[in-house]
Amino acid sequence: MVKRENSKVTIYDVAREAGVSKTSVSRYLGGRYDELSDKTRKKIELAINKMEYRPSTMARGLKSNKSYLIGIIVADINNPYTTAILRGAEDICSQNGYNLMICNSDNNPVKERGYFEMLLSHRIDGLIIHTTGGNHDMLKQMQDQKTPIILLDRKVPDLEIDTVGLDNFQATSQAVNYLVNQNYERIAFFSEPASKVSTRYERRLSFQQTLLGQGHPSSKDVYEVNVDDLNDVDSKLQHFLDDSEGKARVILTANSVVLLKLILLLQEKKLSVPKDLAMIGFDNPEWSTIVYSGITTIEQPTYQIGVAAMEMILRRIDGHESPAQTMAYQAKLNIRQTTPYIQK
Repeated sequence: MVKRENSKVTIYDVAREAGVSKTSVSRYLGGRYDELSDKTRKKIELAINKMEYRPSTMARGLKSNKSYLIGIIVADINNPYTTAILRGAEDICSQNGYNLMICNSDNNPVKERGYFEMLLSHRIDGLIIHTTGGNHDMLKQMQDQKTPIILLDRKVPDLEIDTVGLDNFQATSQAVNYLVNQNYERIAFFSEPASKVSTRYERRLSFQQTLLGQGHPSSKDVYEVNVDDLNDVDSKLQHFLDDSEGKARVILTANSVVLLKLILLLQEKKLSVPKDLAMIGFDNPEWSTIVYSGITTIEQPTYQIGVAAMEMILRRIDGHESPAQTMAYQAKLNIRQTTPYIQK
């Protein structure tokens, strides 16, 4: 049988072409593969491809009381971290017959709130969010409505919600211990404001605790910068440069956005890395292997985090009930040219 002309291919046509029951096709379309033999699955897949069958999301939703929509609110879509997360999440989403609605809050709680309201109006089946740290009431409202939620890395106090992200304490401690062993006398931590973002707070706290534990004098060298105000970044950088003059010094950045801003300023100041200042940063953007013949980075398994977040929310949508879980991944330290060993 070939594709019907001048009319839409139906589930009945697919069943007839595959030589199986309509119920089997419905199970296949609903992702209930464990209820089908491998032979039946293959027959249905071949029939769908041959007839170019496209199931109606609306019809599926009416039958199953689902929208087959999953919302994801990211904090900064320009951040390489976000790009890799989205790739992992979208790959799993599409494999399971869902559509992903991507929203970018720009780290703006007001904009984020608008997206909450829009996604609720679309009756999403679940939400993955890299929260700004505000709008806890909206998260609570979605929880009360039994909408599954997964937090990306950034935790929310007083709410029991599944979280997938990095072990920020382990990652930061590993990097700081490495720098201490490289004999750096001054180690500074540059981050965006940490007040409402648990990721930044955990990295800053681990930075300070690790240095205190090592008896190192740099535990107070913490700088919070506004990446949208280059003058602010410049003034904080210059303060550290003046204060650490004549010392073997290094800057650890909390993410690649801060790292890039500092690199641009160092180039303006005609300062050489690592001769005048060593550099290391969270995330592992593609350009980090090129600039300065390779920047030392703390690499997150971002694609895997996106995959894990989507797999977790699909389990919740399917009715899996258990206490809120936290899945924390280990970081990888990529040692390159910007943090050489300091001879004493």
